[in-house]
Amino acid sequence: MLKKLSRRLQTIFIIAIMCLITAVIAVLSYGQYQSEVAADKNYLQKMASFFVLELETEQAPAERILLNWGNNEVAAILKDLYGDVLYEDNADFPTKAETLSIAMNEMILYVQTTSEASSIMEPLELTGSQGERYFGVTSTIRAKSGQIYMLEIFYPRTSMWEVFTTRMATYIMVWLSSFLCIFLLSRFLFKRAFEPTEKILKGQKEFVAAASHELKSPLAVIMTSAEKLQDTVPQDNPQIQSGLQTIDSECMRMSRLVRDMLLLASSDADKWTVQTAEINVDTLLISLYEAYEPVCIKEKLHLNLDLNKTSFPKLITDRERLYQILSVFMDNAIYYSPPGASIDICAGLLPKEITISIVDHGCGIADKDKPYIFDRFYCADKSRSDKTHFGLGLSIAFELSKMLGGTVGHTDTAGGGATFYVTLPLKSLLGFD
Repeated sequence: MLKKLSRRLQTIFIIAIMCLITAVIAVLSYGQYQSEVAADKNYLQKMASFFVLELETEQAPAERILLNWGNNEVAAILKDLYGDVLYEDNADFPTKAETLSIAMNEMILYVQTTSEASSIMEPLELTGSQGERYFGVTSTIRAKSGQIYMLEIFYPRTSMWEVFTTRMATYIMVWLSSFLCIFLLSRFLFKRAFEPTEKILKGQKEFVAAASHELKSPLAVIMTSAEKLQDTVPQDNPQIQSGLQTIDSECMRMSRLVRDMLLLASSDADKWTVQTAEINVDTLLISLYEAYEPVCIKEKLHLNLDLNKTSFPKLITDRERLYQILSVFMDNAIYYSPPGASIDICAGLLPKEITISIVDHGCGIADKDKPYIFDRFYCADKSRSDKTHFGLGLSIAFELSKMLGGTVGHTDTAGGGATFYVTLPLKSLLGFD
């Protein structure tokens, strides 16, 4: 249990730290993206400034100037004062420059300037015909000859995905390295943190196992001595006979407690073993019925075996462990069933699993007790907990079912009572791949 808690906390810790690291990487990536966008704007403005300078001086025809500066990175359109296109360079863009020009003109209002100086507007963000993004800038240029030009330049904007993919290898390496470091660090820290608690629990388990084992011998001596005294004490002395019977019953009670504690101690120490063999379900249930029928008759209970004429497959599992689970259910049903009630042994077959149920018609389980019914030392009927049950049987059945690769559970019996069942997967039991 402590190992599971440690692993769970370690997992939560790793997830939390890695989420933080992922968020940091995302923030850094976004910051890099913003830097790239700013660089795109600066580049476009610089290109516009170079074009404007060359066109103002008219060192060559406007079309030749643009042709000399043109490249596959920048698209340009040169217009005269009346809006006629003098030159157009579409570069290698999916969207034509004219289409981008129309989109940009819809975003701005051209105002004829009377200023003698050229002007360059701030870059605008545009969307192409295929969803790609561009920066566009428009300039009004006054050449030294007095000619007025309208220049529009377009440059593809760097996308967030481009920034991420460019540095993906770096991000992945950082993320994986961080994960490895955090994993090793958390493993070391949690191991150091839980080490004192593990030592304490281990000592407690060893003490319980040792104490339980040491109690077996004196209990056996007391029970043997009580039996001998019963044979020698006169039957006409009811007081002594009653005392000896009390000693015998309490010794039996203590013996069951010691047995259960030893079983759980072995489970905690991972010393339980599974000895698999081929078993017949029908034979197992008949043996269970024959073993408990005299007990039920003594307690004035009706025991029924219902196999539903189903042909069960032979299972490869630990017969003794499975029988022990069913015995716990039977003991529980007998204990909580009133005289005259019935107890049913049932089995059902599904495509991938088999379920064996013990159905009683007793007092049932209160809703408040249902979440804790398989906890150790938990007794639903507090008024009877001081007699023969210590709240260990169902917890033992729970641990045993995990060993067999199955599950245990309970439901309410129709009309009152409780049904306890064990479900075993046929796949694992039959040894299929």
